[in-house]
This record gives sequence, structure tokens and C-alpha cells, in this order.
Amino acid sequence: MIESAMLQPIEVDPWRFCRDGQSWETRSDVAAFPRLAHEFTQGTLFCRVVGRVDQRGSLALQLAVSGKVELPCQRCLGSMPYVVDVGRTLYLARNEAEMERLDALPDSDAIQAGETLNLVDLVEDEVLLSLPLAVMHAEGECSVTGAQ
Repeated sequence: MIESAMLQPIEVDPWRFCRDGQSWETRSDVAAFPRLAHEFTQGTLFCRVVGRVDQRGSLALQLAVSGKVELPCQRCLGSMPYVVDVGRTLYLARNEAEMERLDALPDSDAIQAGETLNLVDLVEDEVLLSLPLAVMHAEGECSVTGAQ
């Protein structure tokens, strides 16, 4: 079932979420995400966040977001299809020093986590960071004549 009402914040204790191997997922219209609704004109996203403990004992969030959405072309303002495909592992750090240590590991990204973490905000952050700076149709594909 696709959720279309505005998603409420999903606040979790990130440390417990990872230690207990908890997960959260949703299939929602982009309009259900407060910040993504301003970027996309339509589409659906499947989001999954899984907490885990890796072989070193580090706590991590495995994040996956995928879907087909529409973005406005910044050249012609017409609708442009875009495929969202985000897959990230984010290690939890308690402080700046731990975050630097985790970031120094190969293929590692870390976030400084407090007592609570909003999973909807985390998903939105990662999707927004994955977008190109300027979304435009390829040359000659704009829907407005003369927009080249």
C-alpha cells in the first residue's frame, strides 16, 4: 500500500535501533515527505532503514531508497523523469573524534547521533544529497521550443 498523507516523524533511539537489528520501511508518494515534496512533482519512493552491528562491533544504519519520480527541468520547467537509487551505510558516532575515526575507514560514512534520530529526516537528507546540482533535460530534449 502506498502512503500519501504527510509522513509523521519517526523518532528512534539510534543506538538501540542498531543493537536490536530493528528496521523501518515505507512505500510513499513523494508528496508525503515534507522536504521532498518541494523538489519532486510526482512519484513514489520505497525506503528501508535497517540497524545492524558490523563485524568490528560498530553500529550502523543500512539505508536504501529507490523509486521513479519527476523533477522540474531547470531549463524549460517541464517535467523530467528521474530514478532515485540511494544505498548507504552510515556508522553511528558519539562525538567528533569517533566520527573522524569512522570516516577514515575505507568506504565508510559516519553521522554523529544523539539520543534520538528521525528516520524520515535521514531519508530526506540522503535523497537530497544524491540529487544533481542542476536538473536539466539533455540538449534538445526540453519540452519548450527555444529553451535550449
